[in-house]
Amino acid sequence: MDVGVDRLLAGIRRLTALADSASDAETIFRAMARELLSVPGAEEVHIHHLGSAEDQDELVTVYMFAGEGRLSYLAPRSERPPGVSWVASTGQSFLAAEAEEFRVSVPRLAATGELSAALLLPLADRGEVEGVVILVRRVAEVFGASAVELATALVEQTATALALVRARAEAGTDAVTGCMNHRAMRRRLGEEIGRAARTGGPLSCLLMDLDDFKLVNDRHGHGAGDTMLRAVVQALVGEFRAFDRVARYGGDEFVVILPNAELESAAAAAARALECLHALPRVGLAGNGVSASIGVAQWQPGMGTDDLLEACDAALLRSKRQGKGRVTRASQSLV
Repeated sequence: MDVGVDRLLAGIRRLTALADSASDAETIFRAMARELLSVPGAEEVHIHHLGSAEDQDELVTVYMFAGEGRLSYLAPRSERPPGVSWVASTGQSFLAAEAEEFRVSVPRLAATGELSAALLLPLADRGEVEGVVILVRRVAEVFGASAVELATALVEQTATALALVRARAEAGTDAVTGCMNHRAMRRRLGEEIGRAARTGGPLSCLLMDLDDFKLVNDRHGHGAGDTMLRAVVQALVGEFRAFDRVARYGGDEFVVILPNAELESAAAAAARALECLHALPRVGLAGNGVSASIGVAQWQPGMGTDDLLEACDAALLRSKRQGKGRVTRASQSLV
């Protein structure tokens, strides 16, 4: 097998394996840079992240020294290099190998020092170019056809890896608030129940419903409602322990999973969270702060995910019936 192809396949396998475990895009970008600095033999790898029409600046990241060196800066969108704009609009690659081409297509890059070649490649997801990858050679010779093919294949594989990472994140993250979504919450709660069953440790859970939240949406629109939901999540994440998990159950309801917490300590934590919410701005409603009703339950042997959530829900309903803005513990007879 050709050495270049062999190294390409090895790089693709590494990127594919990394996509299964990476939790963020930067891990994928850094891995791509390492491959591009190795296989096609770039001396620098620049990634120009394309912003939307509303963005004033665009992020540019530079990788050097086998991917271990990294720097980034913001470039005004109005000063986007012509070569980057052309690749972004056409979805085609572009190879600059002459001084005049450098000056016209990548003027800022050309101003940083001597260039022998700049290969611009589109980074696209579902047909939309999200970034332009620039492979730079300052001393080595111009990229040959083989190097261009290798680089193109690696960038395409990177786009696939990024799509997998984003899909996994989207599958577990609520789009409005950024916290864990309903599906991920049920999966995590099931895992914690399994752990509690194995170890015999305590596990509690709370279900929270924002009081009179519908009035915010009705009077001020869903944009204001979304702003309040995000503020609530930020407050909850800041109040609970680092290993507790905040999730959006649906609408204006939230679940907090509390491993290693008995009912009394979970209820006390819920009361502190309620006080924290009282300090938040109360959009379009009378009074101060955000009010919520909370139901708290502790897992007992034999309970499944639905059983624990139903116990929380029953306690939450009692909070609502007793006047809202309070924490209610699930009775042991229910759990």
